[in-house]
Amino acid sequence: MKDQTKAEALAAERMQLLAPLLADGLDPAKAREMKTKICEQTGPSERTLPVYGSYRSEGFTGLKPKSKGRPPSDEAIPADFLEQAILLRREIPGRSVAQLIQILEWEGRIAPGQVK
Repeated sequence: MKDQTKAEALAAERMQLLAPLLADGLDPAKAREMKTKICEQTGPSERTLPVYGSYRSEGFTGLKPKSKGRPPSDEAIPADFLEQAILLRREIPGRSVAQLIQILEWEGRIAPGQVK
């Protein structure tokens, strides 16, 4: 999740929901009853609560939402290559991206296959 403040707030909210279930020595029948009661009052399904159980293994951090997708790379295309491509496009606006890449490869500014 990009906004850490939101992630912290959501984790704190999840912690409040889970707090009664984290007591040591809790009877399994009592735990099931408490889980059902929490789900009825607050909304998450009973299937969602075990996901929150990652608190036991990861602590408070386990309650924060996980980011989706792959991590962003530093730069998809280096800035100097991008500037060169922009200049080539301004020369002839009808050039396609494939043509721009091919020209940059021919001129030796980028290695073949470096930019797709």
